[in-house]
Amino acid sequence: MTTFEHVISSHRDRNVIQIAIQRPDKRNALASAHWAALEAALDEAAVSDAHILVLSGVPGAFCAGADIDELGRLLASPQAFADNNALVQRTQLKLQRIKQTTIAVIDGACVGGGLGLALACDLRLATARSRFAITPAKLGLVYSAADSARLVHAVGMARARELLLTGRLLDAATAADWGLVSTLCADADALEQARASLLDNLGATSGQARAGIKTVLAHLGGDLAVDAAAAEAAFAAAFHSDDFAEGAAAFLGKRPPTFTGALR
Repeated sequence: MTTFEHVISSHRDRNVIQIAIQRPDKRNALASAHWAALEAALDEAAVSDAHILVLSGVPGAFCAGADIDELGRLLASPQAFADNNALVQRTQLKLQRIKQTTIAVIDGACVGGGLGLALACDLRLATARSRFAITPAKLGLVYSAADSARLVHAVGMARARELLLTGRLLDAATAADWGLVSTLCADADALEQARASLLDNLGATSGQARAGIKTVLAHLGGDLAVDAAAAEAAFAAAFHSDDFAEGAAAFLGKRPPTFTGALR
């Protein structure tokens, strides 16, 4: 296990990297040092050969966003505020672009930068007691273009407008109905079962293929770093991959495939 700043812990179980935010006394609110720690954990994951990354919080709090105790210091220094904003956006973008399939496991508060992290993940599981909000308008601030784009892709323009302009707090059922949540679970036990089931389902698929699919979706989602040529290259490369050779052989042999780095 690797621990960053005594708040962000990362460990690997088979081909799954688990990154946990553990600051229960602050409802997992993050100051600059914690965002830097999360970025370091993502950098470590990015160079590994793991195929899945799970991001979680503590019971009752995924992430409550910015640490208000740091706000006074940031207000006193425009450069510090700018540096913090750049760090947050860079970390979320790294999570969005990381090669692994990413899962946000949400129980409780998922607000501001916390929801930004969840939106940067590929899949989101949540308990019924979870709550979701993006509140920059209540602070006189504007949500970044990158964050706003992720929100629009998840819920559509009309609902993104409502969330951003009003700062409305959504209950879990509404969040699931709007598309913020992939799977809604009754409680923490059901959340753990859903997480395990999702890992089993992903474990039966090709990690190489999922990475290529993410490239194609990034292009379709408007990521300027991924052009049409990169998306086409990801599509074409799959036909020459070891996993396709195994998948085709397994299909013809009427047996389950054993992909590179399979979870099982």
